[in-house]
Amino acid sequence: MTTQAKETIFTLEQERALAKWTTYYPYPIMGLLEAMRQVQEWHLCIRPDDEEYLARLFKTERNHVHNVATFFPSFTEKPAGRKRLGVCHGLSCAMAGAGKACDSLKERLKVSEGETTPDGEFSWEELECIGACDQAPAFQVNDVLQGPATAENLDAALRGQPLPRPQARVDLASATTRVLTQHFAEPKLHELATYRSLGGYEALAKARKMKLEDLAAEVKKSNLRGLGGAGFPTGMKWGTVPPVEKAPERFVVCNYDESEPGCFKDRVLGERAPHQLIEGLLIACHAISAKWGFIFIRGEYAAQAKIVQAAIDEAEQAGLCGDVKVRLMRGAGAYICGLDTALLETMEGKRAWPRQPPPFPTVVGLMGKPTVVNNVETLSMLPHIVKNGGDWFAKLGVEGNPEKRFNPSGGTGVYSVSGDVEKPGIYEFQMGTPLRRIIEAAGGIKGGRMLKCVIPGGTSTPPLTAAEVEVPMDFDSLRGVGSFLGAGGIIVLDETRDLIEAAHNIERFLTHESCGQCTPCREGSEWTTRILERILRGGGVATDMTNLQRIGENIAGRVICALGDTVGMVVRGFMKKFPEEFKRRLPEAKS
Repeated sequence: MTTQAKETIFTLEQERALAKWTTYYPYPIMGLLEAMRQVQEWHLCIRPDDEEYLARLFKTERNHVHNVATFFPSFTEKPAGRKRLGVCHGLSCAMAGAGKACDSLKERLKVSEGETTPDGEFSWEELECIGACDQAPAFQVNDVLQGPATAENLDAALRGQPLPRPQARVDLASATTRVLTQHFAEPKLHELATYRSLGGYEALAKARKMKLEDLAAEVKKSNLRGLGGAGFPTGMKWGTVPPVEKAPERFVVCNYDESEPGCFKDRVLGERAPHQLIEGLLIACHAISAKWGFIFIRGEYAAQAKIVQAAIDEAEQAGLCGDVKVRLMRGAGAYICGLDTALLETMEGKRAWPRQPPPFPTVVGLMGKPTVVNNVETLSMLPHIVKNGGDWFAKLGVEGNPEKRFNPSGGTGVYSVSGDVEKPGIYEFQMGTPLRRIIEAAGGIKGGRMLKCVIPGGTSTPPLTAAEVEVPMDFDSLRGVGSFLGAGGIIVLDETRDLIEAAHNIERFLTHESCGQCTPCREGSEWTTRILERILRGGGVATDMTNLQRIGENIAGRVICALGDTVGMVVRGFMKKFPEEFKRRLPEAKS
């Protein structure tokens, strides 16, 4: 490439904008992903010349930039449309008619998925879950959620007419105790003045006056567990961070990369109450003596990113952040970033390949420094724990029972409810509330039909039968019936649903989202998906259930992260709880 070509890739203003990303975060390479996003927006793709320019700017190899650019779905090698439409075909959206919406787009635009119209105006694609199961079948334009992909909404999008910002249903009546959603009836809760008028940032002031050991003790006493899926005790996690004397630089990262199909609570919590999240982040930073706090938000949450950034700016201008620097970073469309180590790799300007622990992030995390990673809901709980005390929070939840290996779970849970219910939305209930009660709060089964199946914690959790809906919604009770609380993404399936189709949708998602690092996951997920496809086409054979079982067993424990384990666990769950769904498709197995 000639020197002249290098000088004309970007305008002077664009070059300055890209250069800012080398100083925005504590380490220059951390700005690579955001710089690549800007290039994608300007050029509608990332070209070889762009990769070379970015490699020079961030002092890395072009091959490194190319690996990142081709890993994340947000970036394309050939030009996308100026308006890039995406229709979700995750489980809830597929059940609501995502396939018909995609067929409609193909017919209207006269181009296939991934192709761009001749005038360069539009391209469209099927997307994995975009965190909007309550809007099913959801669609977006340039990473901004538009709402359901109805004919009217698609027409408006193609005409360039703005649609009103979709509003999630937030239940404000069913629960007797609400913590995170208690003020959600306030229309301006996202603004600093309103949040402070309701007592916002008082807990932060209180925390800063407490001894660090006392603050940590209150969080441990609260029995707060990680609400992003793992359920690890938050106070215990903080306690594994090395002393400041041994590692003075440390970070807190908010995991806002909510990509699990069925989960959309963090989307709503962040857009409705961003200051609640920021206050929690600042409390966590104070608790471990961190001077940097990061909010890593999924790329598809463009509208939410603007709301959160505006709240960060308000907090900084009001002097609330103190000596802590809060920075927002957007992801680029990879589900695997929901795993803490893959998220940290992404923040370091790399492909989202999970790390093999130990060491764990609290010891060796972001840029090799001790890092606490908590999700939006977990951090948002902290102001309430500090304000009201750990004992108060613990009493809201369920007690432990050491003899039964039942660990306590404090506080409330915010549940995303979607699928075949009358009122999809988010519902906050005390830990241990029966699943049945949450489904009833969501209006019960749509159309008065019978319940067939419930996925309790997002599609990575095994399904439950209709007979199991009395199970308390807490981490250990769900383990007792062979599933998990996960991130609280409840998907309801009625009596008309084909559960092999549901299992195939989930396995197809896992195949698409496997990072490819571990051979058992990369290959096993593909095999599982192909077997389910064959069964759906009517080509099932007697050994299919046995083979699905064996494939899952041969992946479990042989991979770095939980995605591979999920491949076998979910399909085995469907076969165990609903064997007749499979046997009726396998004639030779009916003896």
